[in-house]
Amino acid sequence: MGTHENKATAVAVHTRAIPGNHGDALATLLGPGFRNHDTSPGCEGGVDALLAMMHWYDEAFEDQRVEVLHAVAEGDLVALHVELSARHTGFFRGVAPTGRRFRVREMHVLRFVEGQEVEHWCVRDESALVRALAHPAPVGAG
Repeated sequence: MGTHENKATAVAVHTRAIPGNHGDALATLLGPGFRNHDTSPGCEGGVDALLAMMHWYDEAFEDQRVEVLHAVAEGDLVALHVELSARHTGFFRGVAPTGRRFRVREMHVLRFVEGQEVEHWCVRDESALVRALAHPAPVGAG
C-alpha cells in the first residue's frame, strides 16, 4: 500500500468509523498489535481502548462530524489536522449534558503497515472542550 491509500484509510477511520461508532469497520482498518499512544489514564493502548473511547464519545456527543482540514502522508506516516463538531448530550469529564454544540481541533499522526493503522498519536485540548461545554462562548463568538 502506498501513501495515497494510507491517507484514504486514515481519513476513513477518523471521519467515518470513529465518529459513526462503527466498531466492526474500525477493527478491520486497524492492524495487528495496534497501539494508541494517547489514551486516558489507566487505559491500555490497544484496539479495545480505542473502541472504548469511541463508545464514550458516542455516549457524550450526538451529531459528530469530523472535517479534515489538512492531510499529509509521507512514507508510512499520515498526519491529520481535523475539526470535530458535535452536540453535548451525555456526561463528559464530569460535565452534565448541556445540549450545546461545540467545535474542537485535533492533530493525529498515524503509522501504517500493509494498509492498516498500527500506531496512533493525538493532540487534543480536552480541557478547552470541557470549558466550552461548561461555559459557552458569548453570542457572536467563533
